[in-house]
Amino acid sequence: MKRVLCVTFFFLLVIASRPVLSISEEMLPETEKVFGKYSDRVVKIQVVEKGSGAKAVIGSGFFVGSEGTIVTNYHVVSKLILHPDRYRAELVEPAGTVRALSVKNVDVINDLALVKAEKSGAPFFAIAAREPQQGTRLYSMGFPQDIGLSIVEGTYNGLMKHALYRKTHFTAPINPGMSGGPTINASGEVVGVNVSSRGQAISFLVPTEAVARLMKLADTAKIDPQNFLEDIRSQILAHQEVFFSDDLIRSGQTIRIGHYRLPGQLSPFFKCWGDSSHQENSPYQSVDHRCSTDDYIYISGEHSSGIMRFSHRSITSDEMNPFRFNHLYSESFKTSGHYMAGNEEEVTKFECKSGAVKRGEIIFKTAFCARGYRKLRGLYDVVFKAAVLSSENSGLETELDISGVSFEKAVSLTKGYLGMMTWEK
Repeated sequence: MKRVLCVTFFFLLVIASRPVLSISEEMLPETEKVFGKYSDRVVKIQVVEKGSGAKAVIGSGFFVGSEGTIVTNYHVVSKLILHPDRYRAELVEPAGTVRALSVKNVDVINDLALVKAEKSGAPFFAIAAREPQQGTRLYSMGFPQDIGLSIVEGTYNGLMKHALYRKTHFTAPINPGMSGGPTINASGEVVGVNVSSRGQAISFLVPTEAVARLMKLADTAKIDPQNFLEDIRSQILAHQEVFFSDDLIRSGQTIRIGHYRLPGQLSPFFKCWGDSSHQENSPYQSVDHRCSTDDYIYISGEHSSGIMRFSHRSITSDEMNPFRFNHLYSESFKTSGHYMAGNEEEVTKFECKSGAVKRGEIIFKTAFCARGYRKLRGLYDVVFKAAVLSSENSGLETELDISGVSFEKAVSLTKGYLGMMTWEK
């Protein structure tokens, strides 16, 4: 026992007599090294309501040039763009210094914005030249919930498969306030911009190719801040020619429900689901089919655009008499309908036109409803509903919702959609 104590005491003396060694950068954990080396390039952005001086929006951004050029999300600064008389944007530095921010350019389709602060000599990020390999460890930075600059480790999981525009799937928790911040690799190159999350560590990034395009555009085409809304309108109209092309309807797949052939998956970037209801005590049965896209365009916190979705519902009954069934069918047609967000400051009220349309052997009762965008003139949201008539114990309803299109495009898409429907024995 004495020998053990002596040996232990000897080693303690040896350790105590050694000089204290500093931890080199190479010995630090990877996340700590990344944060220590690159965090000074990430900034907090706040949008302030001028009347009260209170913060209305908190987001993140990052320097991409030594002269104060910063990348963030469009949705972080959207209030300033939509209501420049009511809001201002500010950069808050780590030391608490506040600097005014001005918007240089926006890409509303990819939810990006370039802003500028009067600051020179700031360290800035390089943009990665290529996408990483799936499984690569990445690091996202930003200001979640305004509690301070944070870093989150995550995994690159490739591009979304059901999306028209490229968007990166990033497995990590990106929380509110981190929007617009960078996601970087271990070498400090930006591989994406934090943009959204669906919870459970499912997050999305804007790929760097969109960042590079916007930076190049900002260098070659200066946008007058007074014309941002016109530029956004033009971007959405250009988007509809790609997203809502005439081929979308002509080449789309169809499905069969009962005796009806109906629009199905119109393209690979649509997701479709189906279900049926056969409850034991219910006097009728139903079959539902719905399709929608993952793509959308953020306009404001109350209004999204660039969306297309549709649904079909077949209802049949062997128990209800024709009068009861007709009442059920009529009520279902009145109450069905997708909710479209948007307040009166941004969109007009829906105006509807009802009628009847014959398509081959099918006669439809129809309702075509449209509302206009107040600030983005010439853009509309449309809801089209149709129900098959002249059946005593079965019915079919369909609905098409389109947002962010010209009126002419909405009419064309609606006609094509209805034209895909046929009756088969």
